[in-house]
Amino acid sequence: MTCSTAAPVSLEEANALLQRHLVSISEAITRTRQEIAELRQEQQAGRTRDELHAVVQGTEQATNTILTASETVDSLARGIVRRSEDGATRADAETIQAQMQTIFEACNFQDLTGQRIAKVVRTIVLVEDRVGDMLRLWSGSTASASPTAPAPGRRTDEAALLNGPVLPGDATVSQDAVDAMFP
Repeated sequence: MTCSTAAPVSLEEANALLQRHLVSISEAITRTRQEIAELRQEQQAGRTRDELHAVVQGTEQATNTILTASETVDSLARGIVRRSEDGATRADAETIQAQMQTIFEACNFQDLTGQRIAKVVRTIVLVEDRVGDMLRLWSGSTASASPTAPAPGRRTDEAALLNGPVLPGDATVSQDAVDAMFP
């Protein structure tokens, strides 16, 4: 039986091997940093969409509240006009009704704002998808990222926008904290 031992490695060979391993580790760290930066960019694009949708939802809710209150005031003013025998009171109630009509018309801003923001969100999604496709092509990935095949777990269309006013993972601010800001 023959016993063989590994040939002794010279100091230069050991240094060269150590240097190759350190270069390999350094390259892995660089790739990992780049991947983390790309993830952050993806998260920011997603957050931008969510923030814009939160604006649309917030303005829609506020507009609905304003319209509901305005309808109530308009109805009360109409009743005052019908029941009042005093000309000045009736004239004031009619002025209130005219101002309520101005409020109703002004609340149309919400619909226009929502439409414009929805266009911006669609553009952001389109750009994000196209950039992702290009990155996958350049990296040699064979995975297709067509608009009909979204990434697993990724919401699309309206579902991608349904997050409500408080975004996931964000700390919420209590009403007490908001009230404390105003003396």
